[in-house]
Amino acid sequence: MSNYELETLPISRAEFQRLEIFKNVAFESLAGYLLGCKTIYPAPGTLLIDPEQPQRRLLVLLEGLMEVQVESQGGIFKNDIQAGHCAGEMSIFENVKPSAKVYAKANCKILIIEADTALAMLNASHDLCLNFLQILSNRIRNSNKMVCEEEYHIRCIEENAKVDALTGLHNRRWLEEMYTRELKRSNAGNLHLSAFMVDIDHFKRINDTYGHLVGDQVLIAVAKAILECLRPTDMPVRYGGEEFTIFLPGTSVENAKIVGERLRAAIEALPIPLPNGEKLSVTVSVGFTERKNEDTVEAIIKRADDALYFAKESGRNRVCLNLGDDTMFLF
Repeated sequence: MSNYELETLPISRAEFQRLEIFKNVAFESLAGYLLGCKTIYPAPGTLLIDPEQPQRRLLVLLEGLMEVQVESQGGIFKNDIQAGHCAGEMSIFENVKPSAKVYAKANCKILIIEADTALAMLNASHDLCLNFLQILSNRIRNSNKMVCEEEYHIRCIEENAKVDALTGLHNRRWLEEMYTRELKRSNAGNLHLSAFMVDIDHFKRINDTYGHLVGDQVLIAVAKAILECLRPTDMPVRYGGEEFTIFLPGTSVENAKIVGERLRAAIEALPIPLPNGEKLSVTVSVGFTERKNEDTVEAIIKRADDALYFAKESGRNRVCLNLGDDTMFLF
């Protein structure tokens, strides 16, 4: 038995050898430093590291479980520290305020090593330095993973905020960004671009007669039919209520007319099942126009909307082209 073991050490040789941070480190090389350390037995829920009251010390978990909690815009991220591992090492190396809270998650036995002692131990053992480098590398990898996961969740939230929950089409928030970008691209390259406004005929009557649940089913069915009539590069949006708008990049008036009639006919032929087993048929009115030089999103949608109302006033279930200057053509 060594002289160190005759004195009061906070941990035994067996405990020392089980610890990840002391892997490949000779017990005798550090036992003298351990004489000045102590062990604590915190109950579950005890706050061990507090960014608001930082202490420069290393917490080595001998038994139990610790939990790290990092607060960010994406919420609170949690990670467990298993027996044999440690916390608080960054406060020792960088002397900075901790970035996370650490709690005892279960009944714990923890070895406390003050900063000066920990630095002296690192100077005394090359193997201990290597172990700490490995621990810090794992911390960095975990932090990078946490950042990537948070960014992914933020992107998902942002994307979901731009999608209409009922139809799955993009909404007007997405329109403001993407339509502006597409119109700038078309204006800069003098490219064809057609814009549509589509409105379900007598939609209020459908809601009043069959109820809003059937109205929702009509909106879903029409949105699906619109998608099936378009190319992947086309840009359909639920504009609001029973109205939809579509940007068709690279599409001339002649081709837009074909798309408009295809949309109208597809929706007219669409059987929408009712709760009583019957089928409901609906129609849409369609207005469209082509980009003019230096158009804004508001201007091109307004022309398509004017054509839409002309189609409705002309009997509904019609397609109307607005060439500008109040020149309308019905199809």
